[in-house]
Amino acid sequence: MAPVYADHPFPLIPTPVFLAKSKGEEPDMFDELASEMCHVHNMILRGLNSIYLQAPHITPADEKPFCRYVLGWYNLLHSHHSGEEADFFPTVENMTGVKGLMDNNVDQHKAFHDGMDSLKAFADAVVADKEKYDASRLVALIDDFGPALTQHLGDEIPTILSLRQYGEKMAGLPKAFDKEGEKAMKELGPSGMLWCFANIDMGYENGMWQSWPPAPAPAKLFLKSVFWWLNPDLRKFGAVDRTGRLQPLYAVKAE
Repeated sequence: MAPVYADHPFPLIPTPVFLAKSKGEEPDMFDELASEMCHVHNMILRGLNSIYLQAPHITPADEKPFCRYVLGWYNLLHSHHSGEEADFFPTVENMTGVKGLMDNNVDQHKAFHDGMDSLKAFADAVVADKEKYDASRLVALIDDFGPALTQHLGDEIPTILSLRQYGEKMAGLPKAFDKEGEKAMKELGPSGMLWCFANIDMGYENGMWQSWPPAPAPAKLFLKSVFWWLNPDLRKFGAVDRTGRLQPLYAVKAE
């Protein structure tokens, strides 16, 4: 029987750098930045897949830890999108001089935020002993907002690539992107970053992203060694093992 991995049902996004190199082309700054965004979005998608696939198989003993894992997913997505709306999107519009350029992205956020908030409320209630765990309800919540979310995560990549048309106006874009990423990491803290490392596939696209994310080496070492072993409930439901390789999902029986 085959093991089950977090590579479905929501499809991952190929990076523009990988696609360019596959065609023998040299990636530019916009390919690089859009690929950085792909990595964040693919973390979100692997996490969502891991939640969706494991939800029906969670034992009573794992209900609260699993719901805390769900909250880790929510925290990543909320931090990512709130950072975009507060900082990154306005910066892009200021650079291009085009007011409202990123409005479609904000509108797409609105299309699934209510569903996300309902998922958070459910997970919070289970953790607080205010509601019983209900796998069918959790899956139904994801079914409700999942398509809109995955549509947005895919659409945002060509949006970044389209900024290429503004040329030298976008010279400061990498710095703005890095600033948003650093802010998000601080907001997530060690627990949130551990959740992220449990959903970063080092083997993705033939292993060409082994050095991602661009975090300090000591921080990576701490998170993937000491902190990893101290917090099993934060990462055991994750898509990957401590080495960053896809692992059979913890709660799912082999198909």
